Amino acid sequence: MVGAKSPLPFRCVIIDDEPPAIAVITNYIKRMSELQMAAAFNNAMAAKKYIEENQPEIIISDIKMPGKSGIDLVKGLAYQPSVIFASAYDQFAIHGYELGVIDFLRKPFSFQRFSDAIHKVIHPKAPLLPEVPKKDPFIFLKADRVIHRVMLSQVFYFQAFGNYCKAFFTDGSVRVYNSKISSVEELVKPHGFLRVHKSFVISTANIQSISIQMIMINRTQLPIGESYKKMVVSYFKSTSDIGLF
Repeated sequence: MVGAKSPLPFRCVIIDDEPPAIAVITNYIKRMSELQMAAAFNNAMAAKKYIEENQPEIIISDIKMPGKSGIDLVKGLAYQPSVIFASAYDQFAIHGYELGVIDFLRKPFSFQRFSDAIHKVIHPKAPLLPEVPKKDPFIFLKADRVIHRVMLSQVFYFQAFGNYCKAFFTDGSVRVYNSKISSVEELVKPHGFLRVHKSFVISTANIQSISIQMIMINRTQLPIGESYKKMVVSYFKSTSDIGLF
């Protein structure tokens, strides 16, 4: 992000239509030596011109505001700083992750929670994403009292099946193994597999298309679970130069 390449202190801009919220965030900024309070605005339109002319490192923005929303502001910026959304409405969180924001703070939030978000800008970490397989990997799974070698290049996806799991193979076969989906996920995650739902772990190499709700593999639509959308969005941001949704 921009902030990670900039010298200290990181200049912050607050955008919020509620004066008490601006006061709280301003106080938090002043408590951190790494930050500098640059400006505060009560609407996105006024903030946009300042941000593009002065290029601050960090924006802390509300989402639901009169006129232009925080989401509209970020989408319309020619210059992309590190963005932290702060909102009382959880349903907006997924939109933030789709835009690649650093964090989503649910109001009211503590200074410690704010500090944690800021440190994601100052000390960014690589996302924990599935690695692209470099060879033809395999794992061992048990079925019918026999241990089988499973070639992962031949698997479309795994599906939870109670305390077992089903593997759907590229040859059209389906096999049941004596392993929970969570255990299989840990085995295959380093080899280009991604958990997209509580019941599905998919081979990313076999994805045909994707929407905000579904992933298509082998002409089969698989759902994306709400709690897995952040990881799915992050994965596609790391492997594509286009927005996912």
